[in-house]
Amino acid sequence: MDLIVITEAPNEEISRSVTLTNDQWLILSQCVESFSDTYRKQHSQTIATYVTRNQLDQAQVEAQKMNQLLQTLDKLQAKLV
Repeated sequence: MDLIVITEAPNEEISRSVTLTNDQWLILSQCVESFSDTYRKQHSQTIATYVTRNQLDQAQVEAQKMNQLLQTLDKLQAKLV
């Protein structure tokens, strides 16, 4: 399988790909899952802080950001499995 390497600028043409074994794909998928879990926990704490400070607008903005990233990570992980 090939892993497509995304360039720094998202609208640029993809410059290369890397071939990975199934074990390497599994490791990459597990890394994405671990990052998602860590991100969710940390960001949830930030949102809870905003809520306790009664900064509900900021909490909502942060929750939307978290949701967007987690959806992207879920799609990425689904492609890796």
